[in-house]
Amino acid sequence: MEDFDVFTNEINYSKQFYISILNKFVNDVPSTPSGPNYQSGKKLLAEEFLAANKETECAFHLSEAVSATLRTMAVYRDDQIKALGNKLHKITSFIKPVNHLIDNNPLSKEEEKLLHFLSKDTADISRTLQALDLSDQEPFHKRYLKFSSENNVDNFQRILKDLPKEWTVIQLTAPYNPNENLKPFDEYRIEINSLSLTMMTNGYLETTDMGPLTVNIPANVTKEGEKPLFTELFSLLDENYKTIDNAQFLNNKRLVQNYWSRREDIDLRMKSVINVMDKEWLGGWGSLLTGKLVDTSLRDRIIQLVDTTISDWGFIRLTTKQRILLYNLIESSPVLSSHQIKSCIRRILTEHGNTDDIRQVLNTNSCQDCTKEFTFANELCLKCLSKCFEAVHHFTLVDGIKAFSQAATLVKDNDEWAGLKKAKRHPVILIVDEMLDTFPWETLPIINHHPVSRIENIHFLYYLYKLHEKDIVDGYLVSKADVGRYIINPEKNLDRMEKRMSSFVQYWCQGWSGHIGEPPPPADFLKYLTEADIFLYCGHGDGCHFANGGANGAGVEGAVGTRSVVVLSGCGSVRLVHAAGRSPPAAAHHHLHIAGSPMVVGMLWEVTDLEVDKMVSTLMSLYVPSDAAVPWPSVGKARWSQGVLDTEVEQKGQFTPERDLLRAISRARGSTNYVMIASSMVARGLPVRIL
Repeated sequence: MEDFDVFTNEINYSKQFYISILNKFVNDVPSTPSGPNYQSGKKLLAEEFLAANKETECAFHLSEAVSATLRTMAVYRDDQIKALGNKLHKITSFIKPVNHLIDNNPLSKEEEKLLHFLSKDTADISRTLQALDLSDQEPFHKRYLKFSSENNVDNFQRILKDLPKEWTVIQLTAPYNPNENLKPFDEYRIEINSLSLTMMTNGYLETTDMGPLTVNIPANVTKEGEKPLFTELFSLLDENYKTIDNAQFLNNKRLVQNYWSRREDIDLRMKSVINVMDKEWLGGWGSLLTGKLVDTSLRDRIIQLVDTTISDWGFIRLTTKQRILLYNLIESSPVLSSHQIKSCIRRILTEHGNTDDIRQVLNTNSCQDCTKEFTFANELCLKCLSKCFEAVHHFTLVDGIKAFSQAATLVKDNDEWAGLKKAKRHPVILIVDEMLDTFPWETLPIINHHPVSRIENIHFLYYLYKLHEKDIVDGYLVSKADVGRYIINPEKNLDRMEKRMSSFVQYWCQGWSGHIGEPPPPADFLKYLTEADIFLYCGHGDGCHFANGGANGAGVEGAVGTRSVVVLSGCGSVRLVHAAGRSPPAAAHHHLHIAGSPMVVGMLWEVTDLEVDKMVSTLMSLYVPSDAAVPWPSVGKARWSQGVLDTEVEQKGQFTPERDLLRAISRARGSTNYVMIASSMVARGLPVRIL
């Protein structure tokens, strides 16, 4: 072997060698790997497979690259429950692999003699082992949570096919960043310059033989003089926290006026963040976040329109991926600007075609910035991409953009397509990378009226689905609202909130029971989670600390078989909180999902009680059936903060309830005038509705 200088930086490893190292690291990790390290390795592998046009493998590795530590928590909790119910569980779990080795490697006569010599009571030991049940009864949805050979591409595809056909499952993933190992979280979290958007299931994917697909979207790109979007978001959240935290010290008119001025400024900044996410960040790619159309005939008309455009203009070299992207874009054109549409068409035509075709026709002699050794087509300049497009398709990129822009304009402006903008859609489930979770995705204009939920990863989506499968109909968990439990102001320091929310539940949810103005015993907290159809918590934070001390010290995870829809109205009740270093983030909904709760509704950041009370009471009044004489929107609330409701009023228009929880959340956001408050409320879990 040739010697080389270990101090040089000129050693060039082949791509295959690099992939082998990644595979060795990711596939040979122990059964409970370090979550952050495991995720980093998976993100790097996903990039390699995307560059090789292996879309399904890329999607699989990205699915493994989010919330890995939560899987370890779930496996550990399940193991502890088994050990609690069966004292021999740990012994049999160790015997099982040993027994497998013995069966596959029979002992020689010499070894049998030695074993007999060493074991005085071999007959008794054999009888004991034979009496133990060593069969593996663990269902697949639990096995897939673990880190084993069962986490593979084939099983990933099996899961996607097994999920309800109504769901659109989208994953948003931040790229690998080596600075995660070097910098504090507050610093490296603002360095994201792109994100991967993976369509795992989609209305147009199912019309082709193509599996999941991924697009890479530039992110955090700003104009000169502007703050990067990540910096601005976390800056305004910090300002929001300080403003609300200092509100208790306001003791004169000038300070109060300054408080409201700062609140308005924060609200405007959040509007700006959402606008930049929509217009300058996602743009036309927002079309990939939309849910499947309930009316499939509309989908079929879109397919026919795009396919006709392709055949009329002669786009014979468009890939299946490009077609699917165009289907989604043209379908969403009524809610997109012309600039968003044209920019996205250009990227679809130039950056998502066959890279082998591009390499064959690429001529970089007149370009100093581009090289044939590119990994992704978006590394090439627009001039080179335009020339490549013309060489492959035999007409200009301008003509290509014009062709599909005309199709988009037809859908956007023609009366025949007028119903598309308000067409009903099936649920969207977003799997959001921990690094991107703080952004208010649900309030993007393109999906703010769609039923949208978040989930930690595909593993937990499948886990919760299989737990509640028998109650899922047409993509929704069919729930009830017969049994309701609540805990209101347990720390006894939110008097006006207590009067508002207690008067609401006593008026609208008369059959419910709970604790008001006092901390509940841990046993009661856990009992509420297991027996209630809906559990409402109104207080500081998420309230889950009140479960500590009950059910063998397991906290809310001790509520075995939780079936409640949980609503947590406190500040940051479903916010991911990072500890120091590279510790994985944690949140209340993690523990509630591990316990089996199908849905948790809560707040992403600090909120004020009056505005949240408006949102939560509106949500509950829309979702929960009631015998109340007057609909909640018509009830007089001039003295609501004193706990007084005026029901001697005329009804204000027609009240239309909403038994689809995700749609009810969308409508409830409109009950506050503050975007900062409205965008804080998110749903995490399975789509739920009351029949």
